[in-house]
Amino acid sequence: GESGSGKTEATKLMLRYLAAIHHKSNPMQQILEAAPLLESFGNAKTVRNDNSSRFGKYIEVYLEDGVISGAITSQYLLEKSRIVFQAKDERNYHIFYEMLAGLPSQQKQGFYLQDAETYYYLNQGGDCLIRGKSEADDFRHLLSAMEILHFTPEDQSAIFRVLSSILHLGNVYFQRHE
Repeated sequence: GESGSGKTEATKLMLRYLAAIHHKSNPMQQILEAAPLLESFGNAKTVRNDNSSRFGKYIEVYLEDGVISGAITSQYLLEKSRIVFQAKDERNYHIFYEMLAGLPSQQKQGFYLQDAETYYYLNQGGDCLIRGKSEADDFRHLLSAMEILHFTPEDQSAIFRVLSSILHLGNVYFQRHE
């Protein structure tokens, strides 16, 4: 389907329906909780919409006696160029803005993080904000999803360290001296 046709939203609705008819079994809850994680790391603001999926995924859902027993995302294709470049009126992946808005100040200081506007990889498209979107709330949902999916605090910290490093590397400039 075309960009913006609702493929991701239709998949989420289908999974929610399956969870509802199977009384939210533990594997199903984990499948549902993967959505905020995938969206934070794979959605961005584009000129077409504020929450555009910039990734492709193939989800296999496994049934056992008619009940969902698990799922695997076997392919996850990310638009990698978005990390280093965004066109006018577009943004990088939501995770960067969510992390900057939601990390506790002590952790932000530990990663030497500042506001989104100070990072070249986040400010190229212009406005770093999306009206009506709470980056901090979305970050809390992401942390909740990570807990449900059994990400350890060490795993989470490592992920945020890598994301912080990407932001800092985007501000490194090289100058040639003659």
